[in-house]
Amino acid sequence: MPRFHFDIRENGRLIADDDGHELANAGDARKEAVLTGAAIARDVFVAGSAHRVVVDVREDGTPCLKVSITLEVEEA
Repeated sequence: MPRFHFDIRENGRLIADDDGHELANAGDARKEAVLTGAAIARDVFVAGSAHRVVVDVREDGTPCLKVSITLEVEEA
């Protein structure tokens, strides 16, 4: 099974995933990246500590997918 790494960026700060996860395929990695990004975004957006979260996915060290979630608030 391939090993996927999910590196997280919050407002440019990198949190590297050195261990990774074994998943069946890139489709499963995409689902995991979206779930991970959404969970982190929820927490940091509510706390006000970040306005952008990016999950960079690597398969066996090679970049294969990026999930980017941005919060934009417009006040009247």
